[in-house]
Amino acid sequence: MASCGPSSYPKEKVAARLTAVCKSEYRLDVKAQLAGTTLGAMVAIPGLMDELRKRAPSSFPELPPVLIEGKYTQQAFDFRMFTRGSFAHAEKKLQDDDSSPKEPAEPLKKLQKVSTALMRACLSTDAPLEFYELIARDPGRDHLDVVLSGHILDSKRVQFYAISVSDLQGRNEIFLRHQPEEVARDTVAGFLLDLRKRPLPQLLSRYTAPSKRFGDLLPMVLSVTIELKGEEEKLKPEEWPVRQIKRESALVFVSLKPVGQPGAFLFTVHLDEGGGTLLSIEKLEDSTLPAAIRHLGPPERWSDFFYMEPISLPEFVSEQIAKRVMSEFKPMDPAAKKKAAPEKPATVEEVTKALAGAAAYVTDNYSFKDFREITVVDAAKGTRWVIPAAELPLYRRRETPELKVIP
Repeated sequence: MASCGPSSYPKEKVAARLTAVCKSEYRLDVKAQLAGTTLGAMVAIPGLMDELRKRAPSSFPELPPVLIEGKYTQQAFDFRMFTRGSFAHAEKKLQDDDSSPKEPAEPLKKLQKVSTALMRACLSTDAPLEFYELIARDPGRDHLDVVLSGHILDSKRVQFYAISVSDLQGRNEIFLRHQPEEVARDTVAGFLLDLRKRPLPQLLSRYTAPSKRFGDLLPMVLSVTIELKGEEEKLKPEEWPVRQIKRESALVFVSLKPVGQPGAFLFTVHLDEGGGTLLSIEKLEDSTLPAAIRHLGPPERWSDFFYMEPISLPEFVSEQIAKRVMSEFKPMDPAAKKKAAPEKPATVEEVTKALAGAAAYVTDNYSFKDFREITVVDAAKGTRWVIPAAELPLYRRRETPELKVIP
């Protein structure tokens, strides 16, 4: 009966309390914030990526034969299916039984401690939470983040033994990303380095964001060239405050004091996996931020914050459906034809039926009913199926309905 209650993590102070608990109990500096119904935390863990590399398989995992992308728009789920080669239904994996787990290394211990504190807060607050997100940041040379997120309902199910720990791990989302702030900082540093080394057309081609025209950036580039007068090397990237403001954009504040000039340049960087490009460059005559972003606070305090978008239930549900179906199929074994009971290859129709059954299970599991239908498209052939929401439970039965192709 002894446990934390809502009074320990009141909704008005849940993020601050999480930070305080990590500091007092684990001596870890953790940033936390609430975004919609998502509670997030960020912690810097030196050596995390090196430790994860030690535990990673020596070879890259094989690309699955069935890839599925899903999105939710206008009260409907839209899935695109990509298949390659011959594939078959995969056998269900048995849960790992490791009766003597190894003592985790120090970086993984820190990750576990913050994860535990985050779960404590999520399960012991009166805030209307649905999701959690943990960003583990390795400050090392690679500048990578490990991002872990999941649904709080699944964490509760583990507590009541409704699902296993391995099942929870399968439902969680985990991925690596380049740290957005470092991508933005490297983009500006590269631009300043290339400012007098590349011809202007090359410079504009390399650094203009996809949503902009060369002509939009040209006067800004000329302004920077005139102001810096060839002294760009005096500007040190490690001294530039950076703050991510959207999923795909960040601000970089470059003071001109090192070159003996008043004011600063404010760069807005477009972020993507391939690197960054420039959306705009603004000269600040007295280093005062534009009115539209003053609510972000002074640049010297930007490092106290991190960017996090609230997780939406429709987006989460579509990802869960896609993950569940992709795990149900495997590549055909080349030696299967020589076996006494050879494998039977699966078809795209079977993948579609599996997707419909998974959609019925996942939407019911998370009590999501705000959709009319699901659409499935075979990206290779363009074949399209539309299944009304009311018919999805039929695809969880042993005998499933016949699929009808939509012209």
